[in-house]
Amino acid sequence: MTIKQHVQQEMEQTRVRFLALLNSIPESDYSLPTDNPAWTVGDVLYHTTLGPRALAFEIWMIIHFRGLFQFGMNVFPTKLFDRVNARFAQHGDRVSRQSLTEAYGKSHAAIRSRLRRTREADFSKSATYPADFSSELKGEVTVERLFRHVKEHFEAHALQVEKKRVGRNENHL
Repeated sequence: MTIKQHVQQEMEQTRVRFLALLNSIPESDYSLPTDNPAWTVGDVLYHTTLGPRALAFEIWMIIHFRGLFQFGMNVFPTKLFDRVNARFAQHGDRVSRQSLTEAYGKSHAAIRSRLRRTREADFSKSATYPADFSSELKGEVTVERLFRHVKEHFEAHALQVEKKRVGRNENHL
């Protein structure tokens, strides 16, 4: 199996898992806080829908404009990125299961499109992410690693949502 085939399979499994998670959460739970008090369950779910599209853009930049991307990573402060990221994600009070399903579908289509246009030789291209960028992406990060991060990003946030739901269910016993 090629890298591309393996990544495609992994991303499809992640899409299925996202939809299963989404269908397991009542919309009334979207307003619940998570372990990050600034983010609700709905915010985390919405943020998760943004991940594949953002990664598709980063991959495109590394493949075609690595120098510009690297310059941006060196100049753009991580704190500013975090603020912008949080601002985009805070839509939990305005989302529905259907809007989240549609948003993830569009994001998934973007990353699949990027994968289709990625050559095997592109998987080894890389950029250096700042040490304080994220706990999962720091240092030298390859295009292959970014594609695989679709799954990791989902898993991290699914765990965050599940922890909240498990805690809520234990409190109701």
